[in-house]
Amino acid sequence: MRLIYLLLLSSALVSCSALRNLDTTGFSIIDNTVYFNNVPTAQLEGVELSLDNNKLVREMTFSLMEGSDMGIVTNMIAFLHEKHPDYEIEVEVDLKMVGGF
Repeated sequence: MRLIYLLLLSSALVSCSALRNLDTTGFSIIDNTVYFNNVPTAQLEGVELSLDNNKLVREMTFSLMEGSDMGIVTNMIAFLHEKHPDYEIEVEVDLKMVGGF
């Protein structure tokens, strides 16, 4: 039993630490826009509520603005998750920004 408890605890710590290693400095939120180093980067598009396996799931969907750096998306998700820990964060990226499909 003790081994199972230690395995569950260690897996929880590993999964929670995935976003801790990301750099969230330089991000800010003004109104419904996310800024990185004072440059508008993403816009809040919507908030969704759903029932998933009898659990209320909240999700915020952001749209990456044209000209934004794709390299900061994971850091931005970590920043937004720090600010809104009860929400799942989704970032929509225009296909033109990633080179098409």
